[in-house]
Amino acid sequence: MMPGGFSWPIVVSIDVTLFIVSAVAILQRPESQWWIAILGLAVAYSPYLVFFAVDISVSPAVEALALGLAWMLAISIWLFGMSAPIEGDFAPVLLGLVTGVIGSMTSMRGGMLAAVTAAGILGAAVAMDRVDTPWLYLSFIGIGWLVGYLMRIQQELLLEQREAQQKLAEHAAVDERRRIAREVHDVIAHSLTVTLLHVTGARRGLQEDRDVDEAVEALEQAERLGRQAMADIRRTVGLLDDAVGKVTPEPGVGDIAMLVDDFVRAGLAVRFESSGRHDRISGAAGLALYRIAQESLANIAKHAPDAVSELSLTVSPSEAVLTVTNRLPVPVAAANCADGRGMRGMRQRVQQLGGTVNAGPDGDGWVVHATIPLDDESCVLRGCGG
Repeated sequence: MMPGGFSWPIVVSIDVTLFIVSAVAILQRPESQWWIAILGLAVAYSPYLVFFAVDISVSPAVEALALGLAWMLAISIWLFGMSAPIEGDFAPVLLGLVTGVIGSMTSMRGGMLAAVTAAGILGAAVAMDRVDTPWLYLSFIGIGWLVGYLMRIQQELLLEQREAQQKLAEHAAVDERRRIAREVHDVIAHSLTVTLLHVTGARRGLQEDRDVDEAVEALEQAERLGRQAMADIRRTVGLLDDAVGKVTPEPGVGDIAMLVDDFVRAGLAVRFESSGRHDRISGAAGLALYRIAQESLANIAKHAPDAVSELSLTVSPSEAVLTVTNRLPVPVAAANCADGRGMRGMRQRVQQLGGTVNAGPDGDGWVVHATIPLDDESCVLRGCGG
C-alpha cells in the first residue's frame, strides 16, 4: 500500500519533481557552498533511508510528517547557508511543493501546520535578507496547500468509492449464492420427490400386483428424471464458474404443464388449469411461478401423496396468480407450519418481483397462493400486444 493510498505513478512523479527542483536549487548555489547544499540534500533524503532501508512500518500521516520535516530542515539549510539572495532561487519553491505533499497525505490540521511552518521559514529568510520577491514564494505556499487539500479530498473519495464497490461486489456475490442455493434446492427437491414416487410405484407393482412391466416403466421414468436432475444440477452449479455459460434456458411458465405431467405420471392426482396470455409474463416472473409450482407439488408428494390436488394459473393484464390446493390426510395446526427453505425461497423470489405469496392450512386442505404484478409497459416493449 502506497503512502496515503496513492498509486505508484503519483508517488514517483512527486519524488521526481522534488528531486529535480532540489537539484536546480543546488546548482544555483556558489561552488564554494556546495557542501552546504549537499548537506541539505542528505538531510532531505534521510527519512527515505530509514523507512525503506531499515523497513520501518509507520502510518502514511507519520511518514508524510517525517518527510516534510526533513525537507523543511533541508530548505532552511539551503536558504540560511547563503550570504546573499539568489535571483530566481528554486529553494523557496520547494516550500510550496512540500506543503502540498504533507497536505495531501495528512489531515487538514497537518496541511495547515505545514503551510504555517513554510511561511515561517520564508519570513525568517526574508528578515535575514536571503530571499527576494517573497510574495511570489508565499503564493507558491498557498497554492501548494490548496493543491494538497484537493488531492487529499479526492483520494478520500476514491477510497470510499473502492470500499463501496467492494461491499456491492460482496453483496452481489451473497445474492448470487442465495439464488444458486434456491435453484439447487428446487431442482433436487422436485427430482428426488418424483423419482421416489416412481420407485415406490415400482415396489408396489412388484410386491402387491406382481406386475413387472409396470415396475419397469416406473423405474424407467425414475431413471429419466434422475438423468434430467443431474443435467439441471450441472447447469445450476455451472453458474459458479464464469467460464461456463448456460447451455439450456431457465424453465418458465410454459413448462408448468410438463411439470404437472411428470407428477401425474409418478402417481400424483393433480389437475391443472390455466387462463390468460402467457406472453405477458416476463422470464423472471415465469421462472418464479414455475419454481413455486415445483416446490408446492414436491411438498404435496412428500406429505400428502394420495391427496387430490389442483393447480391454477390466471394471467390478467395487471398480474399473474398461481394457486395450489390439496386435501390433507389429517388436520394441520397453524403452529406446526413453520417456514422451511422451500417456503423462504418462494418468498424471496416473489418479493424480488414485487409480489406476494401466502401458504397455510385452509379448513381441511392446504393452499399456496402467489401473486406477481405484471408491468404493462415492459410487456409493450417485449411486443406482446394489448
